Amino acid sequence: MSSAALGHIVKTETIQIMAGAATLAAFTYVPILARDALGTNEFYVTLLVGAYGMAAFVSSYIFGRAGDIYGRRIILRVGLLIGAASFGLLFFATSPELLFIVRALNGFAIGMYPGALAAYAYESKMKMGRFASFGALGWGAGTAFAGYAAGFNIYYAFAVSSVFFMLAFGSALTLPKSQEVQIDVPRFPIETIKRNLPIYLAVLIRHSSAHALWTLWPLFLSDLGGNLFVIGLVQATNSISQVVFMVGMTDRMKYSHLVSLGLLSTAATFAWFSLVTDIYQIFPAQALLGFSWACLYVGALKYVTEENEERATASGILTSVMSLAQVIGPVIAAILYVLWPGYTAILLFGMVMSVIAFVTFAFTSKRESFLSRQASQH
Repeated sequence: MSSAALGHIVKTETIQIMAGAATLAAFTYVPILARDALGTNEFYVTLLVGAYGMAAFVSSYIFGRAGDIYGRRIILRVGLLIGAASFGLLFFATSPELLFIVRALNGFAIGMYPGALAAYAYESKMKMGRFASFGALGWGAGTAFAGYAAGFNIYYAFAVSSVFFMLAFGSALTLPKSQEVQIDVPRFPIETIKRNLPIYLAVLIRHSSAHALWTLWPLFLSDLGGNLFVIGLVQATNSISQVVFMVGMTDRMKYSHLVSLGLLSTAATFAWFSLVTDIYQIFPAQALLGFSWACLYVGALKYVTEENEERATASGILTSVMSLAQVIGPVIAAILYVLWPGYTAILLFGMVMSVIAFVTFAFTSKRESFLSRQASQH
């Protein structure tokens, strides 16, 4: 491997680690801040997560396309810089109203750079499993550092997020040019959406039901008896297992097999969570969760980067789909929590919807393959 190619990869890995650490550090402790420090309730937390997801949905669509039109590096740098500024504002969110506004700004920032970063990584000849593994490594590092900082003051966790984003931005400033081609992408890329519909639908169904739980996840862990530091360790366990599976197996498998494995193992994970009664019982289940997300996320990344020339747009739409799930998930959580207080109904719903996502992916993939063959024959 040439020194230039190695430079591309190392700097991309650094950005992935730092941005992943920044994101999950805030994700883990914002719901706890809202409920336990600012006196809100679970319903308010669902609104908070929904606003974050809606803002990320809009910006992912806009800036994924912008990455193909204007180039990966400029969009990446702007997104990371705005991320550092907006996540830093969490340190000053001392009321529910301020927290809501700042979290929406966080969501907009978080949607700006992932499409451009994924496209840049692929065009730098980086394997998608390795690329995704560094994001998971960042998630583990972020929650560990933030958990330690939150033990002194929960707001320190958000200062940690902002510092990680600044480190990612610093690395992005030194990125060399990749062999990217600027592409004229329609404002509404219907062909891109149709081509990738199997993975977009599967991720939307699975991730919407998953985010019904992730909306209240830190509260779920807290109610199981976890303190701020132990909650950080729980999140780190998931991240470490993701790294192991992403590096150890995902680059050797076809994306179709990865996605199917990811969806079925997600269903098994939610069933396991429904049986947990103590915070320490959650640790082994986190390993299965890490396996399920490693398979699904790398499979999805492979799908959108291997099957599309407009990779930033396709990756940006994938991020938009995951962000849309962050809007739908809190709605599901609010409804289920009102009808059946507690977490069991949410967990069982996630199990069922993951199976439905698997069936949907299998059916739509076969249909898309059939239509592609028909088109090539004519």
